[in-house]
Amino acid sequence: MTGEPPVLRNMPDINPQTSKQIWQLPFQNRNEGAWPMAVAFLGSDRRIAAGDRDGRLLIWELPEPTDIPPIEQQTKSVGVAPVPKLSLVGHTNGISRLAITPDGKTLISASFDKTIRFWDVAASPSGFTEVVVDHELRDAEARRAGKKVSPDDKDGPGIKIETIGSTHTLEGHRDWIDAMSLSTDGRRLLTGDQSSLVIAWDVAARKELSRWNGSLWNWIVATALTGDGETAVVSEYRYKRDDFDIPCPALKRFNVADGAEQLDLLKVQFPKLDPKQNTYGSAQMWRKFIANGLVALDISPDGKLVAAVQGGETDNGQVHLLEMETGKLVRTISGHQSGATDVKFTADGKFVISAGRDTVIRICQVEDGKEVAQLGKPRGGQFKDWTSSIALSPDQRTLAATDIGGWVHVWTFG
Repeated sequence: MTGEPPVLRNMPDINPQTSKQIWQLPFQNRNEGAWPMAVAFLGSDRRIAAGDRDGRLLIWELPEPTDIPPIEQQTKSVGVAPVPKLSLVGHTNGISRLAITPDGKTLISASFDKTIRFWDVAASPSGFTEVVVDHELRDAEARRAGKKVSPDDKDGPGIKIETIGSTHTLEGHRDWIDAMSLSTDGRRLLTGDQSSLVIAWDVAARKELSRWNGSLWNWIVATALTGDGETAVVSEYRYKRDDFDIPCPALKRFNVADGAEQLDLLKVQFPKLDPKQNTYGSAQMWRKFIANGLVALDISPDGKLVAAVQGGETDNGQVHLLEMETGKLVRTISGHQSGATDVKFTADGKFVISAGRDTVIRICQVEDGKEVAQLGKPRGGQFKDWTSSIALSPDQRTLAATDIGGWVHVWTFG
């Protein structure tokens, strides 16, 4: 089922003493709700891409970490943190997911505009654009100086940066794409949308490999692929169809080549589950396990475990670790107040990293679920800039995270 495992890189020892935030990059937007949703490293720990709900996709090139300004200075003064160097132009709606090919040369983006785009991140620029990513810093600086910002000039002047266009666009989805996964070997891509359509793609050929549908009433909220791209896990969820119907969620394993269902992992947890039932009463069977959707998935490098996190507005967004082969629950790790948002295994499979609405990133040991490090601090409620996505650098020594306050945070593990 898992094929040949990828070559694993060792994860450095992590503890609160060695974890340190080094950058906080502004990625702010005047449009309400247009916060950054996706982040990825581009072949090294010094090149980062992030996309927001307005369709902006930007790349930062970070300086050598020799003389880094204090975080407090980066978050209060205009022009202290690095600014983006490149704008990737093409999407017409929000960026939901990002992935980078193993060679670090091709960035793949999924969007609410129903397309997936491929970008050559080393391509020659095709033009220029002006962007503003530090609205809040500018406003705060103006207030401190006793200035009144005119509505006509509050968004400028911006910084002039180079642009590139995408090299290829994949089409075929019927609705917003919420989920995307790239296999570790870079051969297969899996995407899922809000019409409950899942499409598997051959990356090299830039062509559709297979497609299948989940429940008509659900959205595809998360996907994950094994390292060889042969096997997928897909999570479906929708809070309500109307005032009365509560669709049954799904968590299933599939054969990617033809979309054949291999295992119903939710049915393993609840043998009496009837997916056709959509009443409030039937939802009580699965609600504690699913919460408001298993909104992020990741498969361990050896293909033996899948991590699934409880999202939405829930008291404690936990991390479930389940066996890929049997679907049995191995353990549940205490998670995030108000719900989790993203999850990643480290490349050596020793740690699982989760993010959530509590503005905290938790690093836990896979073998026993023990928390070994916590990045960030709870900031008092789920609407206090909760973390929307996380990514690990290729050498596993740097972590990036986006939040809904309009920031890209970067930590190093020493």
